[in-house]
Amino acid sequence: MLYEQITDTPRIAAEDWKLRYKEPISPSEDNDWITMIFTGSGVSIEAHPLNGKIWMKGCGNCEGESVKVIYAHWCVSPHSGDAYWDYEIICDDCGRFTSRSFSEND
Repeated sequence: MLYEQITDTPRIAAEDWKLRYKEPISPSEDNDWITMIFTGSGVSIEAHPLNGKIWMKGCGNCEGESVKVIYAHWCVSPHSGDAYWDYEIICDDCGRFTSRSFSEND
């Protein structure tokens, strides 16, 4: 099941993401073959390392494609093998945040 929420402030990423992160993308130190988390000031969907694992698309508000991924988390349950992911983007066109979450077992 895919869930989408459009907000004026980040829902998943840190509220101060713009000040906190100096790099466009930064992997978590705990990333491994079963879970990966990336945070940062923003990188295009095409350049994001999880682009092949997560179905990412443009802005949920204005449908613009000029977006930056500021948070992404992907994991697989070791018990069921189900995939789960969350990501959040900011739109360069309308300034709104779109967060999407997916659970394979729904």
